[in-house]
Amino acid sequence: MFGGKIGGKHTTLIDAAIPLVDQARKLSTVRKITLNIIRYVNSKQGGPNRVKFRKINGGLQAKVRGNASIQVISIYCSEPQLTQKQLERCFSS
Repeated sequence: MFGGKIGGKHTTLIDAAIPLVDQARKLSTVRKITLNIIRYVNSKQGGPNRVKFRKINGGLQAKVRGNASIQVISIYCSEPQLTQKQLERCFSS
């Protein structure tokens, strides 16, 4: 699964972030994806997976929350607004 556009020190990806990273790899606007540290949260409630985006220099930062963990993923792209709209579809089901 890794390689190509994906880089960084971390190679682990939380389950909730797999669809987002898969989609980001396919987009022509995305040149690099960096996986960051996973933070585990003590949560007794489930709930839907969700993502929050914020603009960074050169792209987007996606904060993906799963059932028991949160992972920040940096997505370097040429068109952040368009890329965000395309990636939000992974979580709008």
